[in-house]
Amino acid sequence: MKPTTIEEAKSMAKAKSLEVQYKDEAIYIIYCNRTKQYYVDTDSLIRLWELLVGYYENGVFTSEKSHT
Repeated sequence: MKPTTIEEAKSMAKAKSLEVQYKDEAIYIIYCNRTKQYYVDTDSLIRLWELLVGYYENGVFTSEKSHT
């Protein structure tokens, strides 16, 4: 289920954060403008984006592709 409102996304994130396997892990709520849906995930979705595009560290953009 992909929530379409922020309230649904918050509820799903809270439920996921209470699961034992996600103890001490950050849960992210991500909004996609194209699909108009929210995604609730641990950092795996964000990490996938970083691998494809790059990431910011201390305000400096770093492209992952240049490191290979």
